[in-house]
Amino acid sequence: MSLRYSFFAIVPDGIIEIPQGSNLSWLTLFYALPRELVEKYPPALSLPRNIYGLLDDPDSIEIIKNDMFLLLVWDCFAWSAWQFFQVPNKDGTYKDIPGDWKNYSGDFPLWRLSYEIIKHFRKKFETEMDWSFQRLFLMDRDDEHPWLTYQQFSNLIGNLTDMIVAEENWQPMIDEFWNNRNPDDYSGSSVHKRDFNRSWYHDRNHKHLSIEEIAETGAMIDGEMLFDIPNPAAEFETKVLQKIGIEQFERRLTEQDKQILQMRMDGCSLKDIATAVGFKTPSAVSKHIEKIAGAYEDYVSGEYGSFLDKHTN
Repeated sequence: MSLRYSFFAIVPDGIIEIPQGSNLSWLTLFYALPRELVEKYPPALSLPRNIYGLLDDPDSIEIIKNDMFLLLVWDCFAWSAWQFFQVPNKDGTYKDIPGDWKNYSGDFPLWRLSYEIIKHFRKKFETEMDWSFQRLFLMDRDDEHPWLTYQQFSNLIGNLTDMIVAEENWQPMIDEFWNNRNPDDYSGSSVHKRDFNRSWYHDRNHKHLSIEEIAETGAMIDGEMLFDIPNPAAEFETKVLQKIGIEQFERRLTEQDKQILQMRMDGCSLKDIATAVGFKTPSAVSKHIEKIAGAYEDYVSGEYGSFLDKHTN
């Protein structure tokens, strides 16, 4: 079983642990929200702008425990990140996602990505910025965390979104999501959905396939096999290839898995890997890489657990 990591802060009377699975772990992001957005959930306006005062107040703790606190933080950051995603034009340039995000459904991969990026914001806050829990606990009890203006918050999220998209190499995936939209990616009866439906169904003779079906079957459209359809799990796949200690982990792999891992590290496409190892479709390689990623996560968790056992008993 994977271990759940925590944030830690040194305080005068010891060390405080903030589990990442707790509502409190989102407090750093909450403190970055401008007042105009916090007003969407009025009870949150009463939360002290000092972490000591907040933790000493039972009413504040109850507000944070409420799921509405999580929804406030997640929805505000997801909506803000959405404003800065760039999608391709037909001429090769990029633009903001057209229309309001309410025009799109929760099934749209970019809609889901706007929530996926939030955990990266939290990591940036904790490890690379002056917004960590340690920073909060370094404040005097009489100090208050200042409110950001709406423009300051917008600049912050815009810069972070651009940075994370570049670091995680998400732009090719975003391009594919946008270029392979289907009617289910739109919600309600919006003008955007109506116009897209017209273009989608006009003069289409081939089978209607979703991205998931294409990735699964390696289907052919207009005589061309579609390879290397980005998988949302590709982000973690990349992380696996960059982990320290990969040499020790490789000893646990079969020769075929070692070959797949090495070829992917060398930048080979899923199509080339499939040909080299004898798989019928690139999607089979993708699933195999996901399996390796899961095994590596278990391996890292096991190593970390052993470390804790040695140093905490």
